[in-house]
Amino acid sequence: MHRDLRLLEKEVFDILIIGGGISGACIAHEAALRGLKVALIEKEDFGHATSAATSKLIHGGLRYLARLDFSVVRESLRERRYLEQILPHQAFPLPFLLPVYDYFNTPRFLLSLGLTLYDLLSFDKNRLVDPSKHLPNKRWLSKHDALKLEPKLDPTGLQGAFLYYDVLNRHPERSNLDFVLTAAENGAVVANYVAFEDFITEEYHAKKRVRGVVARDVFENKLFPIEAKVTVNAAGPWGDIVLSKLHKNPVRQLIRSKGIHLLFPRVHGDYAITFETRDRRHFFVIPWLNFTLLGTTDTPYRGDPDNVRVSEKDIAEFMDVVNAHIPLNLKRKDLLYAYVGLRPLLFEGTSDTYKASRKHEIVDHEKVEGVGGLFSVFGGKWTTSRALAEETVNKIVARQKWAVKKSASHKIPVSAGRIGPYYSEFVQKMHLKYDRAYGEKTVARMVEIYGAHGEKVLQLAEEQKNLSEIIDPESGLIRAEIHHAVKHELAQTLNDFLFRRSGIANMGPVPRKTVEFVAAEMAKLLHWKSSRKKEEIARYEKTLYFPKSD
Repeated sequence: MHRDLRLLEKEVFDILIIGGGISGACIAHEAALRGLKVALIEKEDFGHATSAATSKLIHGGLRYLARLDFSVVRESLRERRYLEQILPHQAFPLPFLLPVYDYFNTPRFLLSLGLTLYDLLSFDKNRLVDPSKHLPNKRWLSKHDALKLEPKLDPTGLQGAFLYYDVLNRHPERSNLDFVLTAAENGAVVANYVAFEDFITEEYHAKKRVRGVVARDVFENKLFPIEAKVTVNAAGPWGDIVLSKLHKNPVRQLIRSKGIHLLFPRVHGDYAITFETRDRRHFFVIPWLNFTLLGTTDTPYRGDPDNVRVSEKDIAEFMDVVNAHIPLNLKRKDLLYAYVGLRPLLFEGTSDTYKASRKHEIVDHEKVEGVGGLFSVFGGKWTTSRALAEETVNKIVARQKWAVKKSASHKIPVSAGRIGPYYSEFVQKMHLKYDRAYGEKTVARMVEIYGAHGEKVLQLAEEQKNLSEIIDPESGLIRAEIHHAVKHELAQTLNDFLFRRSGIANMGPVPRKTVEFVAAEMAKLLHWKSSRKKEEIARYEKTLYFPKSD
């Protein structure tokens, strides 16, 4: 896969998508699968913001039942099953404990009713070939059994716990990229570090029509046009900012919810915990690899989305909330990593981000304000992004009166997910084939990070023996991964590789020696000057700093 900006400028596309987060990635994937001529641009890296900054869950949204958002929950639960099917290398059943305390505002019988409804709304959840992807129904555990499964729960006032299941999205940044890569395999022209600058418009039958965008190559700082019959604004938290280029009063107003996550060495067991706080909010304690992941906050953010950061104040306040409800004894010195995302939510009369709906909206600007050739997508959640994409393409196709294939994105695995019907068999085959040459740890890493593409990485190492060198013993990272990321996955910066290709920076500070090795190797492959290499290292190190307040 190549970043071909000349092709972006030369072609006239059926659909041009602004934004390479999960919404834009899924729309590109959906449209390309259906035979349309697609372009996707992203001003930074694919999934660099909210789409990677998640709780690493694919879930129905149990708490949305309390708001009677049955349609959102049902759609989410259906999509949860589809994502297990099309992302089999990243989506896995995850058991949850929902402890019940005598101070809870929500009575136990209502929680039981909600979880029963959750199971009923996911009546088709086990219609999957691979039994390892099946999800059991909820059940009640006594206080004794709950503490046996999770001794870290506070026994004071504990009545027991519900055990239920949702799905882990092991590496959401890779899942996001998988949709982009599969779109490209199906003919889409995709490019990161291409910023939207303005719309190209024309008068058409006395109405305004969008016929593409003026884009900017971020690295060269050069403007160029991209023409398309339909442009889709899928810029997430930047969606209303994109529309402000069309006119001063965008047709939809967004509110932005700031969600932070904290990563610690594993301080609890193998069950995720859903906790209802005394003020009726929620947080998760999630077992992720060898770590404990805490998420998430849900507070209004009114600043520039480009400037959102995790602050020391954010960290302290969230740790205090968790420690007050579960005696994990979290300490600031043990924090490995913290990250933040902004949820773009539709303003519907309330600025309370916690109560705002997670419904999505697709705006046909010709219908709403007489501007043809433009659609915008707002709101939604990671779990329902595939459904949003299908609905968006359906609306575009209907508006344009195009004859295209029916949607099949719910059943066709992404290219990295083409591992065969049974995940365990795929894992076994990989170890049998490659363990002797590369070691069990490195092969396990290939399976975990790359899925079916792990073989491509190892084949690259076979072709050039020096690429089999292990450059990070802790993770098992090999040199071939850098070459694969640059040549086949559009890694353009050091952070692209550390965070969103290899994922090693998502697990805490990367050893300085490893950072310098990766930067030097990328400098050779991408022809960086020595000053650029230093800038890339400095940019990575900046991510380890948290201001006192945001």
